[in-house]
Amino acid sequence: MTLRYVVRSAAISGFRTEARSAAEALLQEAGITPQQLDAADLPVDVTQLQRLLALASVRLARPDLGISLARHQGLDMLGLLGNVLASARTMQEAFGIAQRYMSLHSNAEHWQLQTFAGQVHIIRAEHGTTNPQAQQYHEMSLAVFHRLTQLISGRPQRPVRVTFAHSQVGPLRQYTSHFGCDVWFDQEHDSLVYPEALFSQPVSQQVTDPGGTEQDYLRSASEQLEDNLELQVRNLITELIGLGEVTLDQVAALLELHPRNLQRRLKAEQLEFRDLVQDVRITLACWHLQASRCGITTLSDMLGYSDLSSFSRAFKRRMGVSPAQWRRRFKAARNSNGKPSPTNK
Repeated sequence: MTLRYVVRSAAISGFRTEARSAAEALLQEAGITPQQLDAADLPVDVTQLQRLLALASVRLARPDLGISLARHQGLDMLGLLGNVLASARTMQEAFGIAQRYMSLHSNAEHWQLQTFAGQVHIIRAEHGTTNPQAQQYHEMSLAVFHRLTQLISGRPQRPVRVTFAHSQVGPLRQYTSHFGCDVWFDQEHDSLVYPEALFSQPVSQQVTDPGGTEQDYLRSASEQLEDNLELQVRNLITELIGLGEVTLDQVAALLELHPRNLQRRLKAEQLEFRDLVQDVRITLACWHLQASRCGITTLSDMLGYSDLSSFSRAFKRRMGVSPAQWRRRFKAARNSNGKPSPTNK
């Protein structure tokens, strides 16, 4: 819609170490300048970063590239936000900060925290146009979050399991060796699942803040999020989408706004609420259709449609073909030239 989806360049710290002599050529081919890699706070277009990781994975014969890059990441990759996380008293407080403010590191991602049956589900959702080359980026993002969990807690945390919405890319042993648990593919979400007891653990080494810098940052971060209404609304739609129909009243209540006020503010930004809902749904649908073997009926339920025919009609209005036809065209394009690029029609 109106957002440009970017991530801080620190997100690919360690790329030169992993790619070695091929690094500069790969960066150039993906449209990323060396200067962007050298300065941690420069914005990198998310699709460029996804393309870089996909290219490098193939050229270097490294199906584990995304996961391997996570080993180079530390709290400093998040800038001052890393210090804010480390200054939290408990893991629950740190997770809450990450959930609310991680979009300031990458506005293309949103993390949801759900607790049930004695487990914490950390669910990753992605906004923006679906990129068929994004598997390595998704795997890197989940691996980085897992590493941050270990760094903040100061302990070798092991998830109960890890799930990816896309199909398996590399040998299963590479995934299980890195995460130390079962790894499932073709699932509803990208997610990390931890024991609920993790939430009550203290943060290992707290960072003191005598100057109040972190509090200043949190105030600034809150103001930035409040100013970006579209991003807030998209994040909430993503959280609510699997529960059925997502309404303006629901989102307005979560934003502590009157529905008419929210509608007015969206209109001022030339946005329509129902268009945002459909955009989030169709973007998620396209990702699952191209990256996983998820059944179309299951996908319809996951996206909160009342029935399969409603999903098919909505998808065809947006993409020009039915979900099944879109998936077949994508697979045919991939098989014919190795570069999947389904068109809208």
